Amino acid sequence: ALDRISRVSSQLVYTATMTSASTVTSPAWRTAVLTALKKNGKHVPYVKYFQMATVKPDGRPANRTVVYRGFLGDTPDITMVTDLRSGKVREIRANPAGEFAWYMPETRDQFRIAGDLTVVAHDSATMQRERQEAWAKMSPGGRAQFAWPVPGFPRLDDENPDAFDIPEELISDPNAVLENFCLVVMRVDEVDHLSLRKNRRWHHTRKGGTDEWETVEVNP
Repeated sequence: ALDRISRVSSQLVYTATMTSASTVTSPAWRTAVLTALKKNGKHVPYVKYFQMATVKPDGRPANRTVVYRGFLGDTPDITMVTDLRSGKVREIRANPAGEFAWYMPETRDQFRIAGDLTVVAHDSATMQRERQEAWAKMSPGGRAQFAWPVPGFPRLDDENPDAFDIPEELISDPNAVLENFCLVVMRVDEVDHLSLRKNRRWHHTRKGGTDEWETVEVNP
């Protein structure tokens, strides 16, 4: 019984410490993600891929693999990029709710990250600087995809074979962002972090619309 009380007391102390230390610039889960990325990145180059789920107009889930493009500055907001013509843009604009499932095999960490998604397009009123910076970080090959034919449309037998051969001058300028290029930003509200190596699990939630976070350790 004393051992159980000691464990519960330790958990409460841990939870209180994590809660008080979590701020908008560095909540506990953000630090955990960055730490896991650093440890996994040495041996697992594909660790920056995770699954993003959105909601289709008919209410069914849509899931795909996307590439992590970093946190938005010092905030806990997570970024990725997409094509303006893709189905996910329409889904997000109709229903911004989304969730990421991110497993890092080297450290055996799983992060389930939920929140609202925002598409920053060429005509968006805000975050154009961040969109341009994301474009500048793309490789020429990555930029070229945004000049390809419309994604998801049928490929025609008589389609121009050069349609996917994009002129270098169209994609070489890091400041000339193609119109189809979009930055996608998730304002994170909830994170479930499971450490399979430690058999421990933490649930992080944003307190309402504030920049404060609460962290509770739960059973794995």
